Parts: sequence; structure tokens; C-alpha cells
Amino acid sequence: MQKTSLPPSPFTLLFQVIGAIIGGLLFGVLLAYLVSVALMAVGVAQQLGMGLLSVQVFLAIIGFGAGAGLGAALVGRLSRQTGNLWLAVLAGAVTGALVVLAMGLLRIGGLGAMLWVGLSLTLAAAMGAYYLRR
Repeated sequence: MQKTSLPPSPFTLLFQVIGAIIGGLLFGVLLAYLVSVALMAVGVAQQLGMGLLSVQVFLAIIGFGAGAGLGAALVGRLSRQTGNLWLAVLAGAVTGALVVLAMGLLRIGGLGAMLWVGLSLTLAAAMGAYYLRR
């Protein structure tokens, strides 16, 4: 199984986007759930009240970015595309964190807007970062 450096076909990109969405959804939900359970176990969740929902959305965005990078990279590797797995994961997670910080500090939109903007930008960052070092 030899890796190629040819440009990806449109079908490869489509499958990478699908893989990124699946990986992002799985990892985002898993991260938000596990951290929520941990916060409940240590007793912090009761102090947060409805703020726990905000924490879950923030973690879902960051987790979606990391999972999207992982999903895109795995599909890319299966289709013999060269790329950087760790850069894709890191770019997705960092983009998610930046979206959460920027939209939160600037008070742009609510949690729903932050969720959609975060998911869109992290998906684009993860896909772009995978092919950044070819």
C-alpha cells in the first residue's frame, strides 16, 4: 500500500467530509458527556446550574473539531492521501477553542449560533490542516 501525493478526487473529499462529520459528532458528544459526568462526580455541576449546558456546548465544539480532524485523517489515510493527522486534530480543536473564546468574549449570538459557527469552522480547519503539509 503506497501513499500517493496526487490531488484528492472530489469523491475522496466528500468521503473525508463525511468521515470528519461522523468523527466529530462522536468525539464531541463523548467529550461533553465525560466531562459533564466528571463535573457531577466532584460536585461542581450543582454550582454551575444551567451553566453546565454552556460548558457542554463549549466542549462539544472543541471535541467536534478534534474528532473531525481524526475522521478526515483516517479517511484520507484509507484512500492513500498523504497528510498530517496530528495537525488536523490540533487545528480542529484549536479552532473550536478560538470560536468559543471569540464569540463568548464579543457576545456574538447565543449558544445555538456559537454551535453552528463552531462546527462549520472546525470542520473547515480540520480538513484544510490535513492537506496543509503535502
